Amino acid sequence: MKKIKYILLTLIFIIFIINIDVVIESAHNASFVFFNKIFVSVFPFIILSDILYYFNYHIFLKDNIGSFISKLFRINSESSTVFLFSLFTSHPANAIYIKNMLDNNEISVNNASNLLCYTYFPSISFVIGSIGIGLYNNYKFGLFLYLICLVNNIIIGLFLRNKNDTNISYNIRSNNDNLLDTFYNSIMKGINTSFIILGNLIVFTIIINLIIKYFNINPYILSIFSGILELTSGVINVSNINNSLNIKFCLTAFILCFSGLSILFQSFTILSKYKINIKKILIVKLIFSIMSAFIIFIVTLL
Repeated sequence: MKKIKYILLTLIFIIFIINIDVVIESAHNASFVFFNKIFVSVFPFIILSDILYYFNYHIFLKDNIGSFISKLFRINSESSTVFLFSLFTSHPANAIYIKNMLDNNEISVNNASNLLCYTYFPSISFVIGSIGIGLYNNYKFGLFLYLICLVNNIIIGLFLRNKNDTNISYNIRSNNDNLLDTFYNSIMKGINTSFIILGNLIVFTIIINLIIKYFNINPYILSIFSGILELTSGVINVSNINNSLNIKFCLTAFILCFSGLSILFQSFTILSKYKINIKKILIVKLIFSIMSAFIIFIVTLL
């Protein structure tokens, strides 16, 4: 067994060496996407989330809007703030919010796993601006895609509502840091989390580009496969296939609802100190993404 492992590692090493140009170009492209699209949206919200927590803004949301979300998904009011925060930010910020609550003993690991399933929201500016207007020159195209992601998450939340822990004692968060300490710690957390995201993005981009180089894959299969691995690459590949706008809409909706393994593993890395049910999250995300795309496809035929 050990020999097989070392043979595989040697093979991977050789593939990287003989394809050093692909590896470097992939790392360059992934870094460009990261610093121009991901970092600028994730890093500020990492800092913002800690500052909001410092001023107990989550309590304000919990007391004013949280009760409705709590009843809808059968979760405690503290957890409802994660859904609301995630709705207005982009993944994997949801994992950052969930980690804050786990660190402060405000949510159970089981509820965190469930919550992670239905709080993956792509950036509104990315969906409407980059996809809708940028790729398809159609504002409504992007708007409908975002609404589909919202509905998909709500349906998943309703499906998991009876699988949450209800009789749990949550600790009230006490904050002993001053604002400057909180700001400094948030910056360091933002830097560490951002580079974790960058590392995942580079690895998945290299894998996709190596597969494209060595295998002649059908454009449809390639767009779906690349979308499962990495969201941005998948969306771009879908826009380049020669087919109707309805088919592109269905495929793009599937990719956005699933979120991509790159983003999912970014979340798992952020929450690595906790025993998150990774298998459950992957299965739930995949099944409901396929269902959403299928329903959209049927509706477009009517």
